Amino acid sequence: MKQTDQSDFEAWLREKTRAAEPEISAEFLAAQRRAIYRRLGQSQHRFSLRWALSLAMVLLVLAGVTLERRRPSAPSISDEQLFSDLSAMEQRTEPKAIQPIHSLFEE
Repeated sequence: MKQTDQSDFEAWLREKTRAAEPEISAEFLAAQRRAIYRRLGQSQHRFSLRWALSLAMVLLVLAGVTLERRRPSAPSISDEQLFSDLSAMEQRTEPKAIQPIHSLFEE
């Protein structure tokens, strides 16, 4: 294998990393700190808003569950009735879509 000298690459990399570092003034950093402290003082309002939204969502879910339970369930039928209905449907020879046409010709 051929060994290569990587000193040129390392010098280029050091130059690029030095050039990429922005110079930030102390005033800019102080302004950022003041903005962070100001937002920390206001976070209690946002915290209570989060709790209020969470409580509202819980109440909506509970209301939905309660309303779902109030709906009447489908009437239950016995197994014998179910099997007799299934066998009657299986023994029909004409499609279900023709049934409305029969009602037109009934007297």
